[in-house]
Amino acid sequence: MVEFWSNNDRGYRIRLWIDQVGQNVQNNTSDVRIRLALLNQWWTFASYQCYGYVDGFGQRLEYSGSPSMLSTNSEIQLIDRTITVSHADDGTGVFGVTAHFNGSGGYSPGNLDIGNQSITLTTIPRGSTVSVTDGVIGNQVDITINRKLGGATHTLRYSWYNKQGEIANNVGTSYKWTIPADFADDIPRSTSGRGTIYVDTYIGGRLIQTQSTTLTASVNADSLKPYFTGFTLTDANATTQRIIPEPTHFVSIMSLVKVTFNGAQPRNGATIDGYYAEIVRANNSITENGGVLREVSVNKDTQMTLRGRVQDSRGIWSDWKEVKITFLFYFSPNLSFEVTRSGSKSDTLTIKRYAKIAPLVVNGSQRNIMKLTFSTVKVGMDNFVVDNGQAGGVWSSISEFNASSANLGNTYPADTSYIVKGKLEDSFSSTEFQDTVPTDRVVMTYDKSGVGIGKYRENGALDVNGDIYANNSPIQQYQLTSNNGSAKWVTNANTIQDAGQYYLFPDAPGNPNKQWGHLFHHSNYGKGSMYKEAIQIFWGNNGQLFFRHHRWSMIIDDWEPWKEFARNDNQNLINTGWQPAGYEGSFYKRVGDVLTVKYNFTGDGGSIAFATIPKEIFTAPQDYMFTISGWSIFNDTDTHAQINDGNSSIWAVGAKNGVIYRGQLTIML
Repeated sequence: MVEFWSNNDRGYRIRLWIDQVGQNVQNNTSDVRIRLALLNQWWTFASYQCYGYVDGFGQRLEYSGSPSMLSTNSEIQLIDRTITVSHADDGTGVFGVTAHFNGSGGYSPGNLDIGNQSITLTTIPRGSTVSVTDGVIGNQVDITINRKLGGATHTLRYSWYNKQGEIANNVGTSYKWTIPADFADDIPRSTSGRGTIYVDTYIGGRLIQTQSTTLTASVNADSLKPYFTGFTLTDANATTQRIIPEPTHFVSIMSLVKVTFNGAQPRNGATIDGYYAEIVRANNSITENGGVLREVSVNKDTQMTLRGRVQDSRGIWSDWKEVKITFLFYFSPNLSFEVTRSGSKSDTLTIKRYAKIAPLVVNGSQRNIMKLTFSTVKVGMDNFVVDNGQAGGVWSSISEFNASSANLGNTYPADTSYIVKGKLEDSFSSTEFQDTVPTDRVVMTYDKSGVGIGKYRENGALDVNGDIYANNSPIQQYQLTSNNGSAKWVTNANTIQDAGQYYLFPDAPGNPNKQWGHLFHHSNYGKGSMYKEAIQIFWGNNGQLFFRHHRWSMIIDDWEPWKEFARNDNQNLINTGWQPAGYEGSFYKRVGDVLTVKYNFTGDGGSIAFATIPKEIFTAPQDYMFTISGWSIFNDTDTHAQINDGNSSIWAVGAKNGVIYRGQLTIML
C-alpha cells in the first residue's frame, strides 16, 4: 500500500491510498483499490457543494456531493473503488496518479491537490527466458527455454553479424540446433564470435514478449585449416640456377633457395596471412612467400628436408608439406703441377697436373665444367703466351687430374728457363699456379759473360741451379732486400709470400694506416709450401707501429686484423705514483691525462708557492685559478690557487696568515 497527502488549507487535507489487491497473470492485469478521504482539524462545515477526483491508471474516478463535517479531527471517505489495470506487454506496470478536492467557499476547504505520483505495480511474468551452451560452428548446441506462463509457445531466432534467421517455431522448453557452417564466414580474423539467440513468447497466438541471450561459437580449427598444394623452389643465384635448373638440387655456399608457396587457400572467408618454410634442423627459415633461405654449407653431397606451412587470418596453420632437396658440395678449384723437360733435345715441357674442381653431379651427370689453361714466358720477361698443347682444355665429364702428365705444344730450348703459369677455372671461380722450369741439367757451362753451374748460364756472372754451400753450410737462398740492401718495394701487403723487408705504398692493400712505411714479413713455411703462416710488422712514417698474424691456412690472404702497439711514453700509459711536489706536505700523481696534487701548508699572509711539478710531467697549457679552503669552519679563510700558462708551479694567492690549507686539486689535461 502507498499513501499520499495533499497541501493544508486551514487544517483540511486529502489523503490518497492505493493498494494492489490482485493479479490475473493470464490476462496481464492487476486489481487496484483506490481510496480518497478528506480530513480536518478544527474547522467544520456542512451543506457546501464539493467536488473531487483521482486521475490514474488510464481512468478518472470522480466525487461530487454536499458532505457534512461537523466534528473536529474527523475523516470523510470520498472515493473507495477497485479497478482492473492492464500491464504493458512485457508485464511491467508503471503509472502516474494525481488527486484533487475543493469546496464552494465559506467554511468548506479550498483547493487541495496531490501532484503527480509514480506507482509501480508488481511485474507480471510474461516472456520466457532462454539460455544456450557455447558451441562449435557446424556442431549441435542445446537451447533451453525457461517458460514463465503455462501454455506459452515459442519461436527461436538468431542474429549473427550480418545474418538473421529463424531457428524453429512452436517450441516448448528445449531445442537442439546445429550452428550453420557458414557462420565461420563472418569471423575471418578470429576463431570465435558472438551472436544473439532470441525467444519470442506467444500466448494464444499473440506475441507476449521477446527475450535474448548471447551465443558464443568457435570454429573447428581442424576442419578450417588452410591448405596449399606445394612449393616451387628456384635458385636466386642466377649462375647456379642456370647450371642446375632442377628444383631438387642446389649448390652449397653458392645457391640461394627461393621458396614460393603454390595454391594457398583459406577457408570460410579467411585470408592467407602467414608463410613459413624451413630446412629441418638447420636453423634456416623464411617467413614470406617468395622468401630466400640463407646459403647452406655442407662438406659432402647432402640430402635435406624442406618443409613449410601457411597461416590464415584466424591464426590457424595448415598441415606441413615436405620436400627433399640435395645440396651439392662445392669447393674452389685446386691446382698445382710439376714441369719437367722431356724429348731427345729436352725442349718439350711435360706438365704433371694435380687439378680438381667440385663436379656437382645431378642424376649421374656432371654439371660443373673444368677448364685448364697454360701459358709460358721466359724468365725475366713479362708477356705470357698461351700454350695448352695436350695439357690444357675444357672438360664437362672430368673433375680431377691426379698426377696426370701431358705436354705443352711449343718448343722450349734447353738453354733457356721458363715460367709456366696454369689457370684452373670452373663455372664459378678460378685459381692460378705457376712453376719455373730451369734449363736442361748440365755439370757446368760458361760463356763470355759468366759461368752456369748445373744449368746453362742465363743471368749474372754466376748462374746456379741448386743450393749453394760455403764452408759446408748453405747460404741464404732467398732475396731479403734489394740488391743494394735497401727495402724491396711492394704494392700489396696481403699477398706477400717471400720473407723480407719491404717499403709499402700508402694506398697498398693491407696498409693499416695509409702512410708510407716499412713492412717486415716473416713466413713460417717459406715460399712454395701449400700452407701459409706468417707475421708482419709495419712501421709507419708517422711513428705508428702495427702487428698482425696470418692464420695457418692454404689461403693466401687470411690475415687477422692489424693491432697497433702503444709506445711506453704515450701519455695514456703514464702513472707516476705519488711523488714529492717540492714542498713539505705537497705531492703530485699523474695517471694518463689526469694530474692530482695533494697539499698541506700554512699561509703567511702573502702569496706562496706550495707545489712544483717537473715540466716533463706537467706544463700548464693555459692559466688556471682554483678556490681552496682553509682548515676552518669559516668561509673567510678561502683563498685562490693560481697556475700561469707555461708554468709548472702552483701558488696560493693571498693565503691568510696562520691558516692551514689542506686538500687536493685535480686537473684534466
